[in-house]
Amino acid sequence: MKKVLLFSLIFLTAIAVSAYETIIFHFPDGERWEGVFYKKRGYEAIIQYVPYEQTTNNWTRAIVVHSYNGNESPAPYFAQKEIMKMRKINPKGKYSVIKSRENDAIFTRCTEDYNDIKAHCEFLRITRAHGGIVTIQYMNRSKKDFENNYTLWLEIIKGAKLMNSYYRDERTFDKSMYFEL
Repeated sequence: MKKVLLFSLIFLTAIAVSAYETIIFHFPDGERWEGVFYKKRGYEAIIQYVPYEQTTNNWTRAIVVHSYNGNESPAPYFAQKEIMKMRKINPKGKYSVIKSRENDAIFTRCTEDYNDIKAHCEFLRITRAHGGIVTIQYMNRSKKDFENNYTLWLEIIKGAKLMNSYYRDERTFDKSMYFEL
């Protein structure tokens, strides 16, 4: 009996390692968003979504998802490292904590123009995935629009779900609403 149980545990562990992980968004009704940038390099993957007919460099709002497969850091610790990197890029804005738990953290800030970087407001979510860490960043270049839609976008960012699947073909979602990590 012990040998069968041990084999089952090893088999299940092997299956979990080869699972596919996906992130799912529910964009606002009536809005069409599209992925305009995707890159996977080693254990990292990044995708950028913008409203339809905008580009990776010319956008009014954007969602950037970055996954770090294999990273075991607690979300608040990883968040502090990310925030330090973003402050170096644009120090003109202070982050406020919305939520900070070991497996999930959410921050917000508004920046001013700095060098060649346009001002924007953002939510930054760092969450534990099955195989690592995922950051989800929503950015809006209109402070007024960000403030008017604060609750809507906070709920969208909070509601982004990570899904594990053992079979790639069982995913039947609209490709504009998810990507594989």
